[in-house]
Amino acid sequence: MGGDSCQITNGWSLIKRTAGEDALNAFLSLVQSPFKQAFTTDAFIASLGSSIGISALILAGWCVLRPYHSVVYAPKLRVADEKRSLPPVGKGYFAWIAPLIKCHESDLVDKIGMDAIIFLRFMRLCRTLFFFLGILGCLIMIPVNVSCNMKSPAFKATATYKPDKSWFMIMAPNYTWGECMWAHVVIAYLFTFILMYLLWKNYREVVTLRKLYFESPEYVDSLHARTLMIWDIPGSSRSDAGLSTIVNSLSVPADGTEKCSIGRNVKELPELIEMHGRAVRRLEKVLAKYLKNPDRLPATKPLCKPDKEDKAMNQNMKVDAIEYYKQRIEELEKQIVIVRKGIDDRDAMPYGFVSFPTISRAHITAKAARHKHPKGTSMQLATKPQDIIWQNLNRAKAKRKWNSLIGHVLFVLLSVLYVIPNILIAVFLSNLNNISLVWPAFTPHLAANYRIYTFVQGFLAPTITSIIYLLLPVLMRRLSAWQGDITKSSREKHVTHKLYVFFILNNLIMFTLFGTFWSSVRDLITIVDANGFSWTTVTEVHLGDRIAVAIFDVSSFWITYLLQRNLGAILDLAQLVSLIGKSFSIHFLSPTPREKIEWTAPPPFDYASYYNYFLFYVTIALCFATVQPLVLPVAFFYFLLDSFLKKYTLMYVFVTKVESGGTFWRMIFNRLLFATGLFICVVALIVWSRYNGRTACTLFPLLVILILFKIYCHRTFDPEIHYHIRGSDRDSMLSANNFNRKDRLDKRYSHPALHRNLLRPMVNGKAEHMMAQIFGNGPGRDGQGGIGMDSMQHGKAGKKVPIAGFEVVQEEDMDFANFKNRAEFGDDHGGGGILYGDEHSIMGTMTPPPGFGSPASSRPGSPVIGHQVAMASPLGTGGNAFSGGGYFPVVGQAPPRSPHFAPASLHRPESPYDYTYTDHRSETGSVTHLLNDQHHPAPYRSHYYEEYRGDR
Repeated sequence: MGGDSCQITNGWSLIKRTAGEDALNAFLSLVQSPFKQAFTTDAFIASLGSSIGISALILAGWCVLRPYHSVVYAPKLRVADEKRSLPPVGKGYFAWIAPLIKCHESDLVDKIGMDAIIFLRFMRLCRTLFFFLGILGCLIMIPVNVSCNMKSPAFKATATYKPDKSWFMIMAPNYTWGECMWAHVVIAYLFTFILMYLLWKNYREVVTLRKLYFESPEYVDSLHARTLMIWDIPGSSRSDAGLSTIVNSLSVPADGTEKCSIGRNVKELPELIEMHGRAVRRLEKVLAKYLKNPDRLPATKPLCKPDKEDKAMNQNMKVDAIEYYKQRIEELEKQIVIVRKGIDDRDAMPYGFVSFPTISRAHITAKAARHKHPKGTSMQLATKPQDIIWQNLNRAKAKRKWNSLIGHVLFVLLSVLYVIPNILIAVFLSNLNNISLVWPAFTPHLAANYRIYTFVQGFLAPTITSIIYLLLPVLMRRLSAWQGDITKSSREKHVTHKLYVFFILNNLIMFTLFGTFWSSVRDLITIVDANGFSWTTVTEVHLGDRIAVAIFDVSSFWITYLLQRNLGAILDLAQLVSLIGKSFSIHFLSPTPREKIEWTAPPPFDYASYYNYFLFYVTIALCFATVQPLVLPVAFFYFLLDSFLKKYTLMYVFVTKVESGGTFWRMIFNRLLFATGLFICVVALIVWSRYNGRTACTLFPLLVILILFKIYCHRTFDPEIHYHIRGSDRDSMLSANNFNRKDRLDKRYSHPALHRNLLRPMVNGKAEHMMAQIFGNGPGRDGQGGIGMDSMQHGKAGKKVPIAGFEVVQEEDMDFANFKNRAEFGDDHGGGGILYGDEHSIMGTMTPPPGFGSPASSRPGSPVIGHQVAMASPLGTGGNAFSGGGYFPVVGQAPPRSPHFAPASLHRPESPYDYTYTDHRSETGSVTHLLNDQHHPAPYRSHYYEEYRGDR
C-alpha cells in the first residue's frame, strides 16, 4: 500500500512537471514570435476596404455635423482678430474644401504662425517624397523582386505559394539571391539623393520664411527679439552691472546703451499662486453643483476635506466646502500680498535679461556667445516670457547636469523595460486563446464565457495601448522639464526626440526582431553547450540571415498598419472625443463658467506627438521601401490625405500654444536624416545576407554623404535660420525712436508670480440672486445702510458689498471670444500676441489700467462681459499685489453666521499678518487703519470688507 502510494505520488509529480514544462515551452514559443500574424490577400483587402469605408463614413458624418458645431470644428473663426482673420467657411457640406485649395503658404504665415507653417511644409515634404519614391518603387523594385523570385529555384521548390492568397508576398525578396541585389543598391542611392534634394530645397525655403519672420511687424515690435537671456550667473555678477560686464566681455562692440535686469527671488510666490488657483477652481466647481438649480437648492450644503497643503486644518474632518474655499482663497491672497511686498531687489537670482536698442545687436551678441560661457554662464536669445520655464532658471548648473544624467538613464530603462509589457499585451491580451496554452485551467472559463472574453479581447488590448500612448507624452514632458529645459519650446523638441526613440526601439526594432533575437540566443546556447564557444559556433547561428527573413516576414504588416492610419487621420478631423465629451458634460454634469469658456477656446496643437507619429511613419516606409515597395504608395496616400486634413485643423481648429518661430525645422531635418541612414543599413544588411559583403559595402559611402550633407546644411543655412544680423530699415527706425525702457524690461521679464493677476471665482449669472442668501444678506437688504445685491447692473462693474467677490458671468457671455485677451485664458490657447492681438496686453503690469474693477476693462480691447461681486480678500478684484481693488474686514462688526456653517470647525491658529485697509464709511474721507491679524481669527475675518489701498 505504501509502495502504491509512493508510485502514485511520483507519477503525479511527473505529470505536474511535464505539464509545467509544456506550459513553459508554450510560453517561450509565444514570446519568441509575439507579433507574428498571417498576412494574406484577403487580410490586405479587408484592411484596405475597412479603412476606406469607415473613413468615408466618418468624413460624411463630419461634413453633416460641421456647419452646426462651429465651437468644435471652427473655433478660430470666432476669436481671430481682423489681421489674422481666416477665410469664412460656408454652411454647405463641402464648403470647407474651397478655402483649403485657395489658401497657400504665403497667405497663411501671418494667420496661423510659423510653427504651423513649418508643420504643413513637413507634411508636404513627406507627400512629395513618397510620390517620387512610390513611382520608382512600383516601376523598378516590384518588377525586380517579382522576376527574381519567380526565377529562383528555391521559389519553384516551395509549396507554400498560393497565387490567389498571397500574390503580394512575392513583391518582397524572400527567394532572391545573387546579382539581383544590385537593384537594391542602385535604388538606395536614388532614394537617398531624392530625399537629400527635397531636404535641401525645403531648408532653403525655410530660411526664406525665417527671414520674413524676422522682418515681420510682430517680431520687430516685440521685446524678446532684442533681448538676451542669461543663466548660471555666478554670485559675484548677480546685478544689473554684473550682467553688463558679462555681455561686454564678448568680442562685440558695445556702447553701453543696453538695458539689464537681474532676476529676483520670488520665494514661495509660485506655489502660493498655484494653490490659490486650485482653490478658486474648486470653489467654482462646488458652487456650480450647488447652484445648478438656483431656485431649488439642495437641503444641505456641500462638504469637503481641507486641502493637504493647509496644515492649519484637521485633514480628517469635513467642513462646509463653500465657506472653506472662500476663506482659503482669502488667506492665500493675504499671504501673496505680504510676499509680493517683501520681494527685495537685492535678493538676486542666477539669471537675468539684457535688452539692446536694435535686433541686429542682440543677434550679433547671441551669435558671438555661441559655444562660449563667459564666467560660466549660458546665453541665448530670449523667447517670449510665456515660453520660459521659470523654476529651471533658478536651478543650479550642477543640479541640472545631474538631473539630465539621471533623466537619460531613466528614459533608457523605460524604453528597454517596456518591451516586457509590450510583449505580454501582444501575446495574451490581443489573443486570449494563448492564455489557455500556458494555463490549461483557463480553457473551460474561456469556453463558458466566450462572448464576454471576445469583447474583453477586442477592448482591453487597444484600450491599454491607447492609454499608454496618451500618458507617454505627459511623462516625457515632466521628465524633460525635470532634466532642466529652460523653455517650453526646447522641452517639446526633447519630448519629440524621446518619443521617436521610444517608438523606433519598441514599435519597430523590437516588434520586428525580438523573435529573431530570442530564437538566435536560444540556438546559440544549444550550440555552445554541444561544441563549446568559438567564432565558428557563433557564425553557425546565421544571425544576419535570420534578421533578413524577419524583415521580410513582417514587411506586409506595415502596409496594413499605414492603411489603418488613414482612419486615424479622419478621427483627428472629426474631434469625436471633444464633441461627445463637451456635449455630455453640458447636459449631464455641472460645468463651471470657467470650464464653459475654456471649452469654446481653440485647443492647442500637440506638435511633439504629431511630429513623432509622422516621423515614425516615414521611418517605417523608408526601412521597408525595397523589401515591400507597396508600402511607398500607401504612405503617399496617407500623407496626401492627412496633409489636406491637417491644413484644415491648423487653419480653423488648433492654435500654437507658444509660438517658437519655426524652430522645429532642424529637429525634423535631423530625424529624417536618421531615418535615411537606418534605411541604408537595412538595405546593406539584406544585400549582405542575400549576396555578399563586398556589394553591401558599396552602400556605406551613402552614410558618409549624409554626414557631409548635414555639415553643409549646418554651415550654410543655420546662421541665417537662427540669427538676423543684417538689420532692416524698420529696425533702425525703431531703435532711434522707440528703444525699450528698463522698467518695461523689468515688467516683461520678471517672474510672472510678481505681477500675474489672480483668478476670481466665476459664478453663473442665473445664480446671482442667490449669492446674498448663501454668504449672508448685505446691509442694504437688512437695513444696516449698505449696498444690496440687487443694486448691480448687468454689463457693468458690480457694486462692492460685504460678501466674497465673484465674477458673475451670464450664460450668453461664456464664450472664449470675450476672454481671449486675459492671461488666465489666452496663454493656454494661443495668446501672447500670435493670434489674439498685442502681446503686451496679455501680460499683467505693475500698475492697473483705468477701470480696473471690471474684468473686461482690465485688458485693452476686451468687451464688457459681466460684473463683479465684491470679494472678501486683499485681491478680490483679481488684481495685483501692487494695485487697488481688494478688501479687508472692518473691525467691530460681528459676521453673520450661516446655519450650515460652524465657525469653530474652521478655527485656525492666530496669524501675525499685518495689513492696512481704507474705511470708506467715514463721511469726512477715507481713514487708513493698521490692523494686526492675530486679533481676528480666520472664521471672523471674511464678512465685512472695504477697499484696500495697494499703493500705500
